Amino acid sequence: MVPVNPHLVKYPFSTEARDASRRLANDVKKLVNLLEDEKNEYIIEEAEARILAAIDQVELKATSRGDSHDVLVYPTSRLIVEKIDVPRLREYQAEAESKAVNKHLGGEKSKFIMNLSQSSFGWNIESLGSAVERVNMHELLRRYEYRITFENFLEVAPSFRSPEWKLVNRMIQAGWVYISKSELTRLISGKFKQLILRGHLDVPELPGRLTQAVQRIETEIRGKIRKSAPLELTETLTTAFPPCVAMMHADSSRGKNLPHEARFAIASFLLRIGMDVEEVIAVFKAAPDFARASAGYQVRHIASKGGGKGYDPPGCRKMQTFGLCPVYLGEVFDPLCEYVLHPLGFYETRAWETTKGITNHSWYASKRKRKQKLR
Repeated sequence: MVPVNPHLVKYPFSTEARDASRRLANDVKKLVNLLEDEKNEYIIEEAEARILAAIDQVELKATSRGDSHDVLVYPTSRLIVEKIDVPRLREYQAEAESKAVNKHLGGEKSKFIMNLSQSSFGWNIESLGSAVERVNMHELLRRYEYRITFENFLEVAPSFRSPEWKLVNRMIQAGWVYISKSELTRLISGKFKQLILRGHLDVPELPGRLTQAVQRIETEIRGKIRKSAPLELTETLTTAFPPCVAMMHADSSRGKNLPHEARFAIASFLLRIGMDVEEVIAVFKAAPDFARASAGYQVRHIASKGGGKGYDPPGCRKMQTFGLCPVYLGEVFDPLCEYVLHPLGFYETRAWETTKGITNHSWYASKRKRKQKLR
């Protein structure tokens, strides 16, 4: 057994890791042939566990058998994901792998992190020295440990949601953006995520052992993906919308510009009932002032709050205050609106009625206390 440098397993995007992988299998076909060897079955097993951990959104563990073939676990997991060809699976993998890299980098020395980014991505980065060496710098710059060219910074930073990643909020001098150690690790892990999302492998027909393994993994993965897949905006789904959301959705679909309050209300509502960020962004595409970049930023910002649950959608009282409740305005009426105080409450009840085939709403009065008078 030939020992392997742990860094090659932790950072599979590094030049050293890629070189080590190529020495064992310099193309996909050779990797497939190598995996057919019974003694390498552990690589497939480790790759499977890595993918399932990504879907379950639990921490990825670096393979630690200490064998030189450990470097093939990551490319094998990529091969499996590409063979299954489910975009959402690739997103799970990219997110989990980047998080693992970010955590590993948190325990590395500053010089190693800088060298890794330079050799792996060709970034132009300079160290600002130790804390003692930075004492004589301008006080606004002392907190930073590196500087990176703004071109390299912009390769990744725009994909982050927080305002501090915008160039207008950065300390910039002569084309250099000043960054901290934690920010550099975030940029590196973000770049790795991009490589996975944008990468592509031409996977050949898979023989014997690997075919069986991929089929087994695919069955498990597709079941999990279906369970966690976002809601699609179907006709059945829209019939459960409360009047306020139905009105805003119809206006947006017709190309009407919605006010800020309406955009926030419908985006937060759709995210909370389980729709994907991209699905929500698509709702606003018909608007005359639609700009994908700004719409994407706003929707992702709404989705990121509350520990990942997103902002709470406004309740009925706020919708009435904003002039967004067509029932309160006397434009339409639905009896259920008198027995709920939140659009989500309406949606849950109406969706349940739809699944049960209930069309007679007289049960509201006998089962629920009337909460608001709208007529």
